[in-house]
Amino acid sequence: MFDKIKKAFSDNGMLNDPDNQNKESVEFEIAGMTCDHCATSIEGRFAGKDGVISKSISYPNGKGAFTYDSNKISLEEITSIINQGNFKVKGVIGQDNPIEKAGKGQYDLIIIGGGSAAFSAAIKAENLGLTTLMVNGGLDFGGTCVNVGCVPSKNLIRAAETAYHATHSNFGSIQPKGATIDFPQLIKDKKQLVATLQQQKYMDVVSDFKHLTMLKGWAEFIDKKTIVVNGEDKYTALKFVIATGATTNIPNIEGLNDAGYLTNVSLFDLEEKPDSLTIMGAGYIGLEIAQAYNRLGVKVRIIEFTDRPLRSQTKDITDVLVAQYENEGIEILPNFRAFKFEKSGSDTIIHCKCPDGSTTQLVEKEYVVVATGTKPNTSKLGLDNIGLNLTKSGHIIVNEKMETNLPNIYAVGDTTNTPPFVYTAATEGSTAVSNAFTGEIKVVDYSSLPWVVFTDPQIAGAGMDEIEAEKQGIPFEVSKLDLTHVPRALAAQDTRGFIKLIRNTKTDKLIGARVVAPEGGELIQQLSMAIKYGITVQELAESFYPYLTLGEGIKLAAITFGKDVSKLSCCAS
Repeated sequence: MFDKIKKAFSDNGMLNDPDNQNKESVEFEIAGMTCDHCATSIEGRFAGKDGVISKSISYPNGKGAFTYDSNKISLEEITSIINQGNFKVKGVIGQDNPIEKAGKGQYDLIIIGGGSAAFSAAIKAENLGLTTLMVNGGLDFGGTCVNVGCVPSKNLIRAAETAYHATHSNFGSIQPKGATIDFPQLIKDKKQLVATLQQQKYMDVVSDFKHLTMLKGWAEFIDKKTIVVNGEDKYTALKFVIATGATTNIPNIEGLNDAGYLTNVSLFDLEEKPDSLTIMGAGYIGLEIAQAYNRLGVKVRIIEFTDRPLRSQTKDITDVLVAQYENEGIEILPNFRAFKFEKSGSDTIIHCKCPDGSTTQLVEKEYVVVATGTKPNTSKLGLDNIGLNLTKSGHIIVNEKMETNLPNIYAVGDTTNTPPFVYTAATEGSTAVSNAFTGEIKVVDYSSLPWVVFTDPQIAGAGMDEIEAEKQGIPFEVSKLDLTHVPRALAAQDTRGFIKLIRNTKTDKLIGARVVAPEGGELIQQLSMAIKYGITVQELAESFYPYLTLGEGIKLAAITFGKDVSKLSCCAS
């Protein structure tokens, strides 16, 4: 018997190789192939697939032979990759029982989470014909963006902007007469918009999926292939995608929980307009909330423990914001650190350490809003049970293929160490499923990623700024064009902000851009594409731009690398 085993392993080139102890061979009977191209197509799905040592698919024989490392890829996973489109594994040659479809509680894919990343993964899985379970706890299906994030916040920001323009004019010859704000109706309209988009853009999209099961509950890993939902029912899968998102990071400050606070989740549901708000944190969430509610008639104060708002950006950007917020009557307290909260009747007393080291007490008569960043929703997943690698902040560590340190588990969206945007999450969800099941190798490249902060003026960026370029040792040059040189801004009598371009001096290619301008976010996609496809500054300067558009500012900023635009005629180059 030993001689036969020895010969079998020798024939496969595995003899005396300790790394081959888990290598196995299998031969499938495959239905659905109609030509040699079908066989080639199946083989292509396994190109670069970790754990597959060799493969040979024969159309004339209707068979497929595989040698694989069972520690890295399972027999079921190989079967699942073959079972896409018109192809089907009918059985394993030499075994009495054919491989059958997963039974109750068994799936090709389990997605944990129910936001944009999860739905993107589910759509890709349905296209591949994978049996999929989506388990979602916490927020309703649709996740942060549609329920408590992007959609409600931008709706309120636009409403607030309408109210603001009804009382403020850039033209001395025009005096607005003001606006009447029905705040309860505004919130009701916001809720209706959220409900409509949640249904139309999420639930309706998957309503006719044949292979998707959706389940509300909290999932916890009990081993690398099994989860338990709500502590009761167990489910297994070949692959997992974790897409549990993030939530507000509540700082550990004495008395905060007892004093009470709001986050964006609870703030957006207040149907009675508060008289005042004290917002903890001057990141993009805190800044957007502050300006929107201030413009709706709420007295707003911001406490920020660093030296300025939006600390991740360069000071010239935040200087524009600070000037605008002060002009609108929003109080910003930089370098203030709250260390204790307490109630005094209906008031909240906030004890703060001041920039000079002294202490003071701030009184908030209405609500404290916590906007001090986010934390990933990973603490309840049982990740310690499976040894999944996390950052110190609890984010799941993934590579550019959305792979974790466990070969059958992928992670996407805000729960990972990737940029926290809804559109990156959606791309990551599809990428993870594709890499898990198709044999393709797809990566997510964030080097030209565009982003926008929806303040007024808006702040938008793509690529790196000058600080990042210097850290990476890239030879660079900066062009910064104030909007006072852009005809569109002059005509609108709104010259708040600037356009800043960063170029590689050796290649003249654009490597980064920052825009601070009313509706500046509408410019950033063009600049992102320029970075992605290696367009030079000279090419930007020589392109056509419609006169009296804000986009013309990109041309002028590009020209500024070599000329003084203040001395150019309109439309000159």
